[in-house]
Amino acid sequence: MKHLVCILCLGLAPAVCGAADPPTTGAAALPARDLVLELREVEEGGGGYAVGTRPQAPLMAPQQLQVRNGSQARLSFAQTTPLQWVQSVQAPGALTGAGVRQGLIWLQAGQSLQLRPRWPGGQRPATVEVEVQTASVQQQPGRELPTQERSALATTVQAPLGQWVTLARSGQGTPPGSYSSDAATQRPRLLQLRVTAP
Repeated sequence: MKHLVCILCLGLAPAVCGAADPPTTGAAALPARDLVLELREVEEGGGGYAVGTRPQAPLMAPQQLQVRNGSQARLSFAQTTPLQWVQSVQAPGALTGAGVRQGLIWLQAGQSLQLRPRWPGGQRPATVEVEVQTASVQQQPGRELPTQERSALATTVQAPLGQWVTLARSGQGTPPGSYSSDAATQRPRLLQLRVTAP
């Protein structure tokens, strides 16, 4: 997962949830309105040129969430994979045959993005609390089972209504006026958020 904050776990099916919980204390002063949160991934412009034998991962499809002012919305990109492994092997006995005992575990990889917008009304910007939780599966050479790693990131941004605000930047671009054949080089990508009050 190369992309920053792992928000952009591409190729995984997104699950969208609306308001996950009611507005928190202090949100009573906020206008009782539904807000529309839009997320998109775009490529940042650059003057360089790069080629490679590995295909570029597609951009994340635009997502749209509707949530009550002051409430929390969640966007998840996750993939659950079953892993079967041998727990024990029993040698054949006098009255029984050989047996193999297998175990089954489920490993989850992906990201979930939680957003809580607070818009005071009028032409003032909305304050959006952003929390990202990431789960990844790491192979361990010489061991039967991989490990599962989890991480979290939280931040708060100001989002003027109707304007795209960049939440994260990922990738390393080719400098303007240069040429690269490095397959790992790709144009930087931006994860952007827009808040509107319909």
